Amino acid sequence: MRIEIAPVRRRPLSLTPLIDVIFLLLLFFMLSSTFTRFAQVEVTGDAAAAGMAAQTPDILIRLDGEAWQVNGLGADAEAAVAEIRRLQDAGAESAVLLVRGDTTSQELVTAIERIRSETTLNLSIAR
Repeated sequence: MRIEIAPVRRRPLSLTPLIDVIFLLLLFFMLSSTFTRFAQVEVTGDAAAAGMAAQTPDILIRLDGEAWQVNGLGADAEAAVAEIRRLQDAGAESAVLLVRGDTTSQELVTAIERIRSETTLNLSIAR
């Protein structure tokens, strides 16, 4: 006597549980990650620059890559900031930061942060 085995029928694979798992993983990683607040550097726009244009700046800072010049005198970053502080103590109120050459945006932001944290000058940026 011959016994035949019934063929096994496979159900189609449902993707709904897989999508649910992916959504839960995404939700978990989004909620467990830490969000850092980046420091903000305020850069004045055209309206503020127009008011500064009528006034001659007291200090001219030139940034060319990592090389600094303060009123035409070359110096490294430490000496340049010290000179800027000295000029501020002597009565300077405003400064213009000229960006030249191969200066990266990170070098520019670092220079702005250093000048703003160590002085109270009105700082404008020009190219």
